[in-house]
Amino acid sequence: MQHQHYIDLLIDALLDKGFTVEEANRLIDLQEKYEKQQTEQETNSHRFVRWLVENARLSDW
Repeated sequence: MQHQHYIDLLIDALLDKGFTVEEANRLIDLQEKYEKQQTEQETNSHRFVRWLVENARLSDW
């Protein structure tokens, strides 16, 4: 429920800036997709670094 309240506040802010409800929803969807992609990218990077360390390709030196 808290997430929906946050979305409602974002929509209100975007409406105040002149966006339509449809445009606001599209922008919010785009932001959520971008954030998910960033999180997945970080996870993949962490896995790669862990692999490098585990396979003695990278050390803390």
